[in-house]
Amino acid sequence: MRYVLLLASLFALLQVAPLHAATTSGEETRFLALLQLGTRVHIRYLDANGKPLDYAAFAQQLHQRRSYSMTRDSRTGSAVLRLRPAGAHAGEPGRFAFGRGDAFPPFELPSLRGDVQRLGDFHGRYTLVSFFFAECAPCIAEVPTLNAYARKHGEMNFVAVTFEDGDTAQDFVNRHGLTWNVLHDGQGLTDTLGVGIYPTLMLLDPSGRVAGAAVGTSMDEEPARRLAELEGWIEQWKYVSSAHGG
Repeated sequence: MRYVLLLASLFALLQVAPLHAATTSGEETRFLALLQLGTRVHIRYLDANGKPLDYAAFAQQLHQRRSYSMTRDSRTGSAVLRLRPAGAHAGEPGRFAFGRGDAFPPFELPSLRGDVQRLGDFHGRYTLVSFFFAECAPCIAEVPTLNAYARKHGEMNFVAVTFEDGDTAQDFVNRHGLTWNVLHDGQGLTDTLGVGIYPTLMLLDPSGRVAGAAVGTSMDEEPARRLAELEGWIEQWKYVSSAHGG
């Protein structure tokens, strides 16, 4: 309901003045006030393909009754807003759009550990992120490999993210033995990234930028080879990231 009210308020703003007025800082300020991000904000606007937009272009497309996903960190006043494809709703993301060197979007998501975690909590070390959902057979199949990799690499952060609720995420952990830190209710983050194929793995460098990604991962059936394959991916992503100043 709150999301609907935000959209309704924005449409009202756009209808008060001609569309070209979307370039004025005052209108953007009023829009950002609706998001309740505080007085010091850093916002990135993206189109449905994940390409950067200025506020005027974003507002123009939103005025055409498009909707958007948003992931945010209210503590730092940062957010990424991404337009959805025409006619799409939550859970129907556009294409995967974050590649090597891109800043990972801000987030604040509840953890099964009982706290709220943010992107900044993982800075300083490489972080492997796995996106999953409870009934995803390949996600279930990769759990032993993810656990084994985490046991061998205590120098890294490991976090699994699902768009599902906490009870569903906890049931997944209980049934399949995932030992990673698990964040739930992450629909805004997964939609903004464009994660629509599962499982998806992303490696973040210590500054929070994308070092590599594997969308819809499918690893070897034999456990030892699965682990070796994952280790090969991670080492390659780290090498290329460091070679480019990551």
